[in-house]
Amino acid sequence: MIQSKIGLGCGVFSGAYGPAPQEAVEDTVRTALSRGITLFDTSPYYNDSEIKLGAALLALRTEFPRSTYKICTKLGRYGLHKANFDYSAERVVASVHKSIQRLHVDYLDIVLCHDVEFVDFDQVVDVALPKLFELKQQGLVRQVGISGYPLDVLLRIAQTQNQRGCPLDICLSYCNFNLHCQLLSTYIPLLRDAGVKTIISASPLSMGLLSQNTTPEWHPASPELKAAVAQCAELVNTYTEQNGCNMEISLAKIAESFAFSLSKADIHLVGAKNSNEVTCALEAFVRAQKLQLASGGKYDNADLQQLYGKIKQILEPFAKYTWPSPPPDV
Repeated sequence: MIQSKIGLGCGVFSGAYGPAPQEAVEDTVRTALSRGITLFDTSPYYNDSEIKLGAALLALRTEFPRSTYKICTKLGRYGLHKANFDYSAERVVASVHKSIQRLHVDYLDIVLCHDVEFVDFDQVVDVALPKLFELKQQGLVRQVGISGYPLDVLLRIAQTQNQRGCPLDICLSYCNFNLHCQLLSTYIPLLRDAGVKTIISASPLSMGLLSQNTTPEWHPASPELKAAVAQCAELVNTYTEQNGCNMEISLAKIAESFAFSLSKADIHLVGAKNSNEVTCALEAFVRAQKLQLASGGKYDNADLQQLYGKIKQILEPFAKYTWPSPPPDV
């Protein structure tokens, strides 16, 4: 199986970004598989995402056998607050078995410690990861890694694992390479030096912030960043009005074209709750490889390039901004 450069983020199946009925989930998964996507990312934390994804893959198994895709899930986080985290060895084992049951599989391709910044460092490297690597030796898990937001935390864990002779297979970073933040680019070489084999860049739309729709109320970005993004969305609206309804441009398309051009990342993870969003994401990836905006590439259309330049100028002050994680209220 050839690993696709785009993976489907199934957190959207949780309903956090709008309704996600099972029929739509199955249609989305079928479209993704038909279009060559071979990685599906989920978590017990994403409400019933594992259950919905598992049911969809089971229903499609005749058409798409287990060997044609990989499943990435997570463990350790089971709710919003720190009290809902459990990185104990016993819960690691129980969580892996529960995910296997929900996803209707015999093994998990990738298991990540979820949002590692919420728990004590020692709990990650001395308890959860060693137990996960044991499960890898048993064949229940094929690859082991971590996910989280603060890149310095991810790097410290990766370096520690490498020093112990047990480097991470996978590191998933989200919201750290997009139109308003490009920090991941500087950390990728450091993570490689720490022995990380595969680096996943997730959430090119910054958890919906750059989608041009109303930003989710729970989004942790600062009011200043939200206001700057709203200004960018208004610029795009004005551009489309001036250039006619046939102009197929949106803030989301510009954002994906930029984020997907980070060639140093092995896989780009994008959420899609319907077939159309899958198709749009794949088209954006192809467009991104042509434009190479992250490397200084430009749009062929001068007016569109000017719009992109204005957006980048508005968001430039936030290029190294990150919101606190964990937030102070959890």
